[in-house]
Amino acid sequence: MASRLSSRDVSGFKFIFFLAIMYVIISLLVHSVLHMKFITPLSIDAPLDRFSEARAIHHVAVLTTDDRQEGRPGLRKAAAYIKEQLEMLKERAESNIRIEVEETTVNGSFNMIFLGHGISFAYRDHINIVARISSADLQETDPSVLINGHFDSPLGSPGAGDCGSCVASMLELARVTVESGWIPPRPIIFLFNGAEELFMLGSHGFMTTHKWRDSVGASINVEASGTAGPEFCVMVLLLYANVNTVVLTDLVCQSGPGSWPSQVYAESAVYPMAHSAAQDIFPVIPGDTDYRIFSQDHGNIPSLDIIFLLGGYYYHTSYDTLDKLLPGSIQARGDNLLSILKAFTNSSKLQSARERESKATTNGYKDERAVFFDYLSWFLIFYSRRVAVVLHSIPIAIFFVMPFLLHFWDSRSRSCFAIFYDFVKGLLFHAAGIILAIIFPIILSILQLFFSSYALSWFAHPYLAFLMFIPCSLVGLLIPRTVWGCFPLSQDVSVIKKSEEALAEEARFWGAFGFYACLTSGFGLLLIGSKAQLVVLANSGTF
Repeated sequence: MASRLSSRDVSGFKFIFFLAIMYVIISLLVHSVLHMKFITPLSIDAPLDRFSEARAIHHVAVLTTDDRQEGRPGLRKAAAYIKEQLEMLKERAESNIRIEVEETTVNGSFNMIFLGHGISFAYRDHINIVARISSADLQETDPSVLINGHFDSPLGSPGAGDCGSCVASMLELARVTVESGWIPPRPIIFLFNGAEELFMLGSHGFMTTHKWRDSVGASINVEASGTAGPEFCVMVLLLYANVNTVVLTDLVCQSGPGSWPSQVYAESAVYPMAHSAAQDIFPVIPGDTDYRIFSQDHGNIPSLDIIFLLGGYYYHTSYDTLDKLLPGSIQARGDNLLSILKAFTNSSKLQSARERESKATTNGYKDERAVFFDYLSWFLIFYSRRVAVVLHSIPIAIFFVMPFLLHFWDSRSRSCFAIFYDFVKGLLFHAAGIILAIIFPIILSILQLFFSSYALSWFAHPYLAFLMFIPCSLVGLLIPRTVWGCFPLSQDVSVIKKSEEALAEEARFWGAFGFYACLTSGFGLLLIGSKAQLVVLANSGTF
């Protein structure tokens, strides 16, 4: 005689089936976003007033024909090609637009802290190509927007992603600016620097020696730690003490009265790719970009750091080639950058170094962080730190109030304290599930490391990571649910008009709610703590 499934078994199978369906849907959505399936790259014969990925790819193809390391002929050839393209734009420009092109050789020295160690540098004869595009009636005191990318590449790497794609995007942006009929209301400085891989020497040379450095009112650094995909963007506003940090995937982190760059990005990005949590992750990464020079070490300039992330396994290797660039990625980057450049140059808050210093002295130091995140690159949610503290406190308040509400809703037949104890039990079980969901994939990785000759095969094949780690993570997440019955409820089922299963589901739901409420409240407190820490650092002159 066939055994009948209990109602709990049926409920369990329905739950697992629901999770499987959700997993498939989310995987498809994530794959679509990461691989830019929703973006159509424009061809080489696209309208002249549009950014074209195909035209940018042509530049990448030229730049990657030779090695572009310092001391190699390929680096000077790349500089000559970039200058030639800019000079051609200058010849085609209308009389109402002004283009200045310079090849500069930078020398200098500086100290810096890198990975916890003090390092001193002295350098000479590094090449930068600098262009300024402005209206014909430019005043030298006008504040400008700087966009930077480096054309040198790591040793042994063709550098298609890092950073041939960046330079190519900038050349195409310069072309669109000149040939679209748009006259920038404020000057745009294109800095093609030839020494980023050598501890940001090119950008340092510009910020310490170039005659245009004090006019820069905002900077955009274009980088790549992969070959494609969503961009990780760190946006930083540093007024007076250089601490008002904003992070964007294109990710914005802090906002407030002085955080206009984050607002500009939120309002202008065509494909917003941002999350404020990136600011907390970025310092853990053992690396640096030119963004540091502009926003922290020299200039205190409101800045963005836009970085390709997908395809990190090609980063700084011989596999960083033209064919690894993902279709749609450069198009998305170009459309975003063009829109952001227009927004910055039209902003009334764009100020030169002297204006920023004068305003900071008059108004004093202000620090406001912001919370922001995009939803599948469809739209960006953005709110200030003050609003965040209130919003992030509401869930934890609901968690503590709900036991009392249930007590009164059920005609006081349930003890509010017993309900709260069950909620806490659900919270602890959910927390245990999350921890196990993290630990199980780590254990699997360690076992693979010891017993397999392909320990990191999943790194180069993301679908393997999904197949390997998501199922074992799901097992860890479900283990606390399977042992739930071993721990009795605090509520007396005999006097309540609800089944034990319904009470258990209620406790698990509100426990999970409480867990994430604690996380959001903790993040709200982190915002306050970070502000206090930044103000202390600012006043002590640490920055």
